[in-house]
Amino acid sequence: MAAALDGDRHAVVDTRVWASLERLGHLDGRKESFDAADYVAMIEPIREIAAETDHRAVDVGYALFAHDAHVREGTLH
Repeated sequence: MAAALDGDRHAVVDTRVWASLERLGHLDGRKESFDAADYVAMIEPIREIAAETDHRAVDVGYALFAHDAHVREGTLH
């Protein structure tokens, strides 16, 4: 809901977004479920990438999702 209301500051996140951030060196280890602390861990580098690239956080989150879908070998879990 936050991403829909404030896409400049929030993003939709899931295991693919986590995996892309992990591949980029922003997070450690793979995750299959998330809590509020995990969202905070993901949104910080998403906001940094957004600021560096002049994109909205919601768009960076989507791009990270798409990146994982493109490069992942094998199954999601």
